[in-house]
Amino acid sequence: MRLSGFDYSRPLFYMATMKALNGRRPLSGIVAPGRCEMNATTRAFVNCIRSFHEACPAIEPITCFSVMPDHVHVLVKIRERGEAGTKLIGEGPVGAAPSPKSFVPIPMRLEAIIELLMQALEGRYRETTGIREPLFAAAWHDWIVKKEGQLAAFTRYIRQNPARAWLRQENRRFFTQARQITFRDTRYWAYGNEALLELPMIVAIKGHRRPPEAGAKLIGETGEVRTKLVGEAGGHRRFAHLRGPRLLAAASRIGPGGAGLSTFLSPLEKDAGNEIIKAGGALIVLSMQGFGERWHPTEKQERLCAAGRMLYLSPYEPQTAKLDKKEMYIRAHALVDWAIKHSNEHLEAWP
Repeated sequence: MRLSGFDYSRPLFYMATMKALNGRRPLSGIVAPGRCEMNATTRAFVNCIRSFHEACPAIEPITCFSVMPDHVHVLVKIRERGEAGTKLIGEGPVGAAPSPKSFVPIPMRLEAIIELLMQALEGRYRETTGIREPLFAAAWHDWIVKKEGQLAAFTRYIRQNPARAWLRQENRRFFTQARQITFRDTRYWAYGNEALLELPMIVAIKGHRRPPEAGAKLIGETGEVRTKLVGEAGGHRRFAHLRGPRLLAAASRIGPGGAGLSTFLSPLEKDAGNEIIKAGGALIVLSMQGFGERWHPTEKQERLCAAGRMLYLSPYEPQTAKLDKKEMYIRAHALVDWAIKHSNEHLEAWP
């Protein structure tokens, strides 16, 4: 998610994911344990990414990236102000011929850097395959990384991406069966991809079923009124009080490398989950009732689990009796509290 107010004079790490359009030739070969087999497109992309800093001096050399069959992950580090001199977009072999609009001084906007990289990769794709049609989807996904722990998590996520894809391909049953797992010293029933709990960005989603009382103010952790997503301050987690449409817009930015965490019970939460799935992200669904070894979700959700993009999780034991409304209410609120505690961000909205 892009946030305003960052100090671009300091080094800044930034992960972006560019997804290929359906029907395009694979960017890499069949996934093998721990790596992707390279084809001509893969080799062209690797060379392009490794040399991209020469045409875009606003960034350090890119050393952490992954070219998957249908998407590309890159971890970019913005140079400190003044370190890259005054070279402008449009100079060098990557960009188009310089024009007045292309003269953007360092530090470049993050969006401009990724757009320039996408142009370079699409150029290499056309040279390698002879295909003139666009390669990447117009909407790419990005995460700003500021904490050291997050940087390590994003690096691990990118480098382990081929191994995870191979595991899903060769062991699909593991992602479509209920079992018990241990997470942070607590036992849970799980169905789906438990590796989602290790994603570098997990966002709690809370959509209230009722609007606030007339005249009620939305009060943040520090006491001031908050009405939009704000940056971290004083070590506090970023959070938001957003109305329905704005929450859905924020959820649509949770792409690959991120997951929505919620009970997904209210209509707004369900809509937010659909936006996350459309954006290429994943869902961690908290269940108020445990499920046994023979439990299965719907066919659509099971396909998402098999693809590694959904996890059902419950701290409660399986039971056949239906929960009464009071117990459902208690468990739902307990799970929301759990979601907020175990997330990187918290998006909350009134429909």
